[in-house]
Amino acid sequence: MRKLRVHALRLGLIPAIFVAMFVRPRWSLESDLSYYVEFLGYFFLLAGLTVRIWSIFYIGGRKTKTLVTEGPYSLCRNPLYVGTIFLAVGVGLCFENILMFLVLLAVIVLVHIFTVRAEEKHLEEVFGEEFRKYKRRVRRYWPGFHNYHTPDVIPVSVRAIQRIAVDTLMVLLIPEMEDMLELAHLHGLPVLWYFP
Repeated sequence: MRKLRVHALRLGLIPAIFVAMFVRPRWSLESDLSYYVEFLGYFFLLAGLTVRIWSIFYIGGRKTKTLVTEGPYSLCRNPLYVGTIFLAVGVGLCFENILMFLVLLAVIVLVHIFTVRAEEKHLEEVFGEEFRKYKRRVRRYWPGFHNYHTPDVIPVSVRAIQRIAVDTLMVLLIPEMEDMLELAHLHGLPVLWYFP
């Protein structure tokens, strides 16, 4: 399932990359609006990273072996995907590109809707009534803070931490990529459409 999700996301990112490269906003990139949109994007990038890192600490290396219901998984059943949605919002806003924002959000949400359904079916087959009870108690995406609980100590997968560290570095480069794209437009990369 993971490989299929990753391939679907990569395929879905092609239109987002095209939009990022050739579609720009009408507003000035030096305006207050531009500043606020980009700043809000940074906020969502950091929020998404925080949620994903926190979730990886709990589920890394245990995903198919144990039903993880503590920490972020006591708040909602899919905190990794919630973090991914925050990242998609952040990327679209950092690029100050509403069309890219919409394309990214559509791709991420569609891929994860199908992924979550398949994963939950698998979890129900593997964990049976234990998963059904968890499903009744904890919402799929929207956090229920009243459910929060965590042990004092959790096992952590070094391999999962290494993977999330690389992901984090890539996400932190996104604002720089957007700045390089702005420079490319200033030096001749064509803009095919300015959206309102």
